[in-house]
Formats: sequence, C-alpha cells, structure tokens
Amino acid sequence: MLNHCKRIGLEVQLHDTAGHPVITAFRCHHPSRPTLLIYGHYDVQPAEPEEDWNALPFQPTVRDGFIYARGASDDKGQFFTYLKALEVVLAARGDLPINVKLLVEGEEEIGSPHLGAFLNKHREQLKADAIAISDGSQFSDTVPAITYGLRGLAYLELSVQGPRTDLHSGSFGGIALNPIHALVNLLDRLKNPDGTIAIPGFYDAVAPLEP
Repeated sequence: MLNHCKRIGLEVQLHDTAGHPVITAFRCHHPSRPTLLIYGHYDVQPAEPEEDWNALPFQPTVRDGFIYARGASDDKGQFFTYLKALEVVLAARGDLPINVKLLVEGEEEIGSPHLGAFLNKHREQLKADAIAISDGSQFSDTVPAITYGLRGLAYLELSVQGPRTDLHSGSFGGIALNPIHALVNLLDRLKNPDGTIAIPGFYDAVAPLEP
C-alpha cells in the first residue's frame, strides 16, 4: 500500500501510535478546490481456524471470478479500488481535479482505540470538505449502495445477585425476588413499546435526520 501510494505520486507518511501505525497520504495541489479524505483500514479479523481455508488466508487467490483472502472485502479491496481510481485519473489527466487525502489505520476491528488521539493531534493536516468510507455492504453486484448511517456498539456486563441457595416457591414466592425476574424487568425498562430507548438523556446529543 505504501509503495503503491508513492508510485502514483502521493506524499506518504507512516505514523507511529500507541497501537498499530497509521498511514496518511496526500495530493493537494489546488488550494481553492475541495478536499476529499478517503478512510480505510488494513487490519482484519483473525484467520483462525486456518485449516478451514481452501488456500492460505493471506495469499490472495481467484476462484470463479472472486478474490479470496483475509481482508479482500473488509477493507483492503475497497481501499485498493480508490488507489487504482486515483492512478487511472492521474494517468489520463496528469493531475487530480480535487485535493485528496488518505488515512489508513490498523485497529478498526478492535474499535480504533488510538485513532481518536491521532485525529486530534493531526486535525489540521487531515481537514477536508468530505470523507469517503467504503466499508459497508451492498445488495448485489449490480445495485450500488450508499450507507448514510450505522449503529454504534455498547458493551456492558450486568450482574444480578440473589439468594445464596434455591428458595421454595411455596414459602418464598412473591417475597424474595427471583434474580431472573429482576433481570428481565431491568432489560424491559431499557426500551419503550415503540422501540425507542428509555434511558434518560440517551437522545440529548443525537441530531435529528434531515429530509
């Protein structure tokens, strides 16, 4: 990826972070024109169990017109498409019609724990008018898709403590709360009947969708 960026005339930088390195590349020759930032990630989900693969997971193979390799569709393939598009435009026109910046990170699959600090540190360097991210899905090869929103993730562990031993329902039913019932009651109170989140303040920072 680094070599390809250099070969097509992009200014490439490799940044060390507290985690995996971040790669940036630039071609910004037009101060008065818009700037596009293209994002991608080079890390992948683990390949294990490797014995279930029909070929080496990190050695691309073509079968029935499809490329099989770890990260071919998440997200190296999409990002390489951008590089090839830039290469074609540069070969045909000699320059790009807009300014282009690229950002590739290596921790997307674990939640990008160090990306926020990197973005804050390089805020001015990465400033752009629009961002292109191709890390979603589409319904078929012939139907393009534009992703305009994704749900985030929130992880938590909830422990409910009850009696130390089983209690006879005839003697204690209705008096000692069953931990399973308590857990069901807690989970049920997280959402309203219409599916909206019932946690106070949950929507305070959520911007409404525009038409």
